[in-house]
Amino acid sequence: MKKINKIGVCLFGCFLATGAFAQHSHGKGKLQLKLEGQTLMGEMEMPMEALLGFEHLPKNKAQSEAMTRLQNAAKDASYFIELPADAKCQQKEAKAESSMFQGVASKGHSDFDYSFHFVCLNPQALTKISFPFFKSHNKSHQLKVEWVGDKGQKSFTVRSSKPYFSP
Repeated sequence: MKKINKIGVCLFGCFLATGAFAQHSHGKGKLQLKLEGQTLMGEMEMPMEALLGFEHLPKNKAQSEAMTRLQNAAKDASYFIELPADAKCQQKEAKAESSMFQGVASKGHSDFDYSFHFVCLNPQALTKISFPFFKSHNKSHQLKVEWVGDKGQKSFTVRSSKPYFSP
């Protein structure tokens, strides 16, 4: 019996280490931001339910239109992240992915995976970073932000009631 328990504990630890029990929590997303020199890169993951109000393939015209609006908005990273004008940042890339965008029905939850890349001529001016998407998506409540910059790493929890942080 002890041998079985040890194997079970080992397997559970392996699942935790690989993220097999990674949490999909409605209304809550994750963002990793990295500033390296003048380059700001970000990767965000958010449940589609938090952005659309549903996480299945669209079932009617209104849902189809909502998904199209999200896809179009995602072309401009400033829809999700607002950087200070003094930082003089220019978007170089923005990419949105979801199984729903390809018309693939998920067996459970659907996520919005978003990556973006800016070049900032004055990165020292990145003193306040805001998230305007909270205004348009009332089912989005929280964003866990991991920041890596020239001065080290920081972690923040940004909420819809206070949609910004200062690195």
